[in-house]
Amino acid sequence: MLADEIADRMTLQALLVGAVVALFIYLFGVIVYRLYFHPLAAYPGPLLGRVTHWYGVYHASRGDNHLNVYNLHKKYGEIVRIAPNLVTINNAQAIKDIYGVNRNVQKGLLYQASAKLTGFPNSFSAVDRQLHAHRRRVLAPAFTDAALLSMEPHILHHIRRFFDVGILGGGNAEPWSVEVDMSHWGNYLTFDVMGDLAFAKDFDMLGGKESRALPDLIDSALHGQLIAGSSPTVLNWNLLPFLFPKIYAMSKYLKRFAGDQISDRLTRETPKKDFLHYILRAKNPDGTPAKLSPTDLGSEAVALIIGGSDTTATQLAANFFYLTHNKDKLVKLCAEIRSTFPSVDEIKLGRQLDSCRYLKATVEETLRFSPSLPGVLPREVLPGGLTVDDRFFFPPGVEVSVPVYALHHNAEYFPDPDVWKPERWIPEEVGEDAVKKSYAAFTPFSYGSRQCIGKRLAYIELWITIARAVYLFDMEYVGGGIEDRPASSNVAEYKMLDHLAAAREGPVIRFRIRPSD
Repeated sequence: MLADEIADRMTLQALLVGAVVALFIYLFGVIVYRLYFHPLAAYPGPLLGRVTHWYGVYHASRGDNHLNVYNLHKKYGEIVRIAPNLVTINNAQAIKDIYGVNRNVQKGLLYQASAKLTGFPNSFSAVDRQLHAHRRRVLAPAFTDAALLSMEPHILHHIRRFFDVGILGGGNAEPWSVEVDMSHWGNYLTFDVMGDLAFAKDFDMLGGKESRALPDLIDSALHGQLIAGSSPTVLNWNLLPFLFPKIYAMSKYLKRFAGDQISDRLTRETPKKDFLHYILRAKNPDGTPAKLSPTDLGSEAVALIIGGSDTTATQLAANFFYLTHNKDKLVKLCAEIRSTFPSVDEIKLGRQLDSCRYLKATVEETLRFSPSLPGVLPREVLPGGLTVDDRFFFPPGVEVSVPVYALHHNAEYFPDPDVWKPERWIPEEVGEDAVKKSYAAFTPFSYGSRQCIGKRLAYIELWITIARAVYLFDMEYVGGGIEDRPASSNVAEYKMLDHLAAAREGPVIRFRIRPSD
């Protein structure tokens, strides 16, 4: 009996040793393959990034992926292997070759993570081209110029509320307003606009009616998608709930919240032509109803909530940051707006707003400097392969991407890339060719058939809110929101965390009603 027990122990030990040895051999083989025999083995990059997806998970969890990739391109050049199966290409031609219409790619692992965490694919995460085309066709009528023009009164209502409640705080801002955290109040404004336009519902986050924790739900949901989409192991083994339980729980709550908004909206009749009005009446090319199931509507509600609030709020906060850090630019913008419009109520869609070139250049420069989606949006190469810039051929199965933040800070396309300079978007200031070259590398809304469908709406909110603010108020920076940089650096950059979309705090600004002329 003792001999049998000893034999059993030896057998168990042998099995354990064998398992450890087998695991070591397997991992060694994976590392050797990824370093020397993988289709991307020839491309430079950090050692850990080339051999393990956990390198990407680490930087995704820290929120510094956009800065890490930017620094990797400074070190290794225009093409970098940032993960075992992913390269990023820091040049303008790659935008067209990767994201252009009918390119031989499909959305990659990141979007599979998005669909899994939200329950079902939506217009953002759909990998299947036919599904995406159908969803885009259903959504498109809600984002036409005519539809958005009809929604303008609702947008203006919330912008006025933003000034009255957020900036003036019910007072008269004499001599100065209370200190206003533009990250928070920008969230409240854009969330209220989104609720009104998407669901004909007044969330009244500006008034504190709805829970102001909702923007945190959006941030957590996106952060979870980025983390899970950085590693097949985390995604396929469903490790996110164990590694980041709070992020996972909050992302699930956002899914339920979005579903609740659809359920509520479907039970209400409303005279407003909100997004759901157009979506529920959409037609297929043959004239038949392009119906979406309640589940599909819920998945699109998640995309509307995120795309219609969070990303625009980032740009609002960033614009106020840069304007108050560049007083000469603020003076130029004030002069343009105050000389163009006889009253604040005239600041709305139309020829006068279209004529405000410095306003539009200001918004473009902030989108360049601090894009709302600053990281990478990978595409998986399909059978037949993909050639980028007539120089790089990628076989099926690998992923390729353009690093948005890094490209937007590429001196080849943007001279003095660390200087916030709206003039770079004005042909009379820098020349027509320089502006065209900059636009070739400008991709804050992505590109091609998958570019953001709400792009026009975002511009409308930004142009009108910023123009009305500089018309009504003087403003100055108080604190917050500044990126950590070496003491020797004189660059004032708005601090963002890459959580797929940008997470941010600040800036804190105070306002003063401008003196009458």
